[in-house]
Amino acid sequence: MTTRTSSLGNDPPESQVTVQQALRTLRGIRHRCEMEQTAHPDWHSFNVQVALSASDMMWIDAAIRALEKPIVAGALEAAAPAAQV
Repeated sequence: MTTRTSSLGNDPPESQVTVQQALRTLRGIRHRCEMEQTAHPDWHSFNVQVALSASDMMWIDAAIRALEKPIVAGALEAAAPAAQV
């Protein structure tokens, strides 16, 4: 029997774990929306109620922040050559 010990080098960064948890929550919401869409294909809009805990909201916030960083960086990078002209 082998026992795996956790070390800091093997664990993903906390921010990565948080983003993964946020993605799991968002995928659950998407799945619920897809179920409603399948059940009512003629509807153009529908309501989906989702109960989120405070930790779910933290995960979603972390996912949004993780996605915003590369978007902002790309926008700044694209704007830099225009500012130099």
